[in-house]
Amino acid sequence: MALTYLGLLATFGAGILSFLSPCVFPLVPGYLSYLTGISLQEAQSTSTLGRRIGVHALCFVLGFALIFVVLGAAASLLGSALHPYQQALARIAGLLLVLFGVALTGLVPVPWLSGDHRLPVKSGAPAWWRSGLVGLAFGAGWSACTGPILGSILVLAAASATLMQGVIFLLAYALGLGVPFVLIGLLVDRTGTLMRRIRRYTGLLSFIGGVVLILMGMLILTGRLDQLANLLFPFSFSH
Repeated sequence: MALTYLGLLATFGAGILSFLSPCVFPLVPGYLSYLTGISLQEAQSTSTLGRRIGVHALCFVLGFALIFVVLGAAASLLGSALHPYQQALARIAGLLLVLFGVALTGLVPVPWLSGDHRLPVKSGAPAWWRSGLVGLAFGAGWSACTGPILGSILVLAAASATLMQGVIFLLAYALGLGVPFVLIGLLVDRTGTLMRRIRRYTGLLSFIGGVVLILMGMLILTGRLDQLANLLFPFSFSH
């Protein structure tokens, strides 16, 4: 499966969708308070705290990005080892994407994808290295909303052609999930109203994301995903 600009955009969008999911977006203020030891009310009333909060948010993002890159590399190596069975692997990938999409819509519960398996990190004095450690713990766990999306990206990484392509897939996903987190950290004193408005639609966004995953899975099963990618973005990365 070629790594196309469409694939990168979809993966980056999947990261944003994970950030906007019902079990991540509403908890962002709590994460920021936990990382920095600053209450949301204090942060929103003092604009000078934005840089400090942004640094902790960045360390948190770097932590889970590292985990995602390692997972992407592992998935690509597994896919390379199964290269003689690439066609069968692509079909399995399509089926898994459909399953992950169904789970993300919430119409049919999938218990092993809907649990929360995050690694606990004890509270302590705010420090940049501790924020990175919390990010590592976040990346190493599967939450009820991000699990199906992350699983889908890993499946695509396993079906990609090279180790580098798998790493790029997961980097794009980490950027989609991490950039909004850092921006809210930097602009926490200005984003309160916007976050309240977006929170109303997180469930709908997850449902739409689930439908998109189902459609992508069907395209992979029928062998038409690469055709669509080549039509929309004729200049793809090297195979």
